Amino acid sequence: MPYIESICKAGKTIEVERYYTSRYGCKGQKRSDKVKPTPEEQKKINDKLAEKKLRRLINENFSAGDYHLVLSYQKKKGEPNRDPEDMKEDIRKFLRTLRKEYKLQGQDLKYIHVAEVGQRGARHHHLILNAIPPDTIQGCWPHGRIHINPLDFSGNYRELASYLVKQTSKLLKTEAELQGKRWNSSKNLRHPEPEKRIITERAWYRSEAKVPAKYRGRYVIDPDSISMGVTSAEYYGYGYFRFTMVMLC
Repeated sequence: MPYIESICKAGKTIEVERYYTSRYGCKGQKRSDKVKPTPEEQKKINDKLAEKKLRRLINENFSAGDYHLVLSYQKKKGEPNRDPEDMKEDIRKFLRTLRKEYKLQGQDLKYIHVAEVGQRGARHHHLILNAIPPDTIQGCWPHGRIHINPLDFSGNYRELASYLVKQTSKLLKTEAELQGKRWNSSKNLRHPEPEKRIITERAWYRSEAKVPAKYRGRYVIDPDSISMGVTSAEYYGYGYFRFTMVMLC
């Protein structure tokens, strides 16, 4: 039967998705009429997919003690805001200098970068990166102050990914001008890929957020990750069910 279970391990998290698909050409659940989503609905779908991809990337490559770094600009009175090309050059120089500092300390720089333009025009750069002394980072950024938020021990950075995607979706046209896509990242990151298998119709209808026996005592369910429905445009009108397991610290 064309019911799929997708399991993606990313760091301390295991994401489980179950959904119906017609890609395997099997008979089964009757497909509802396909309706083209509105621009607003499509935007929500794109945001959800971007958030899932970014969440898995952060969970897989970063952990407690690594940084959510915010680079700000100190603007003098009457001075114009940095334009997109200036911001691109600023972050290029920053990353180039920072990469050299990491090598001096025997590390390889790992990062995810998101550019932001606030509602009032304030310019910022958000980065997720592996830890290094804060004064070293400040020394690489001559344009203003830095703010560092260390990642917690949960290993589940769902809220951080959601926050960063919201920043990109507010002014997506501007963000595209700033970096060409929602985020940029170093080439040395691991990209988790889900393992998929066909499950029976019975297994689909028995879907519940439950930690499998082999993971009991080591993982718990993130209650805020549980999601289910029957008419999601993301899955072309079929039902879906999702939840995330998080490794105990």
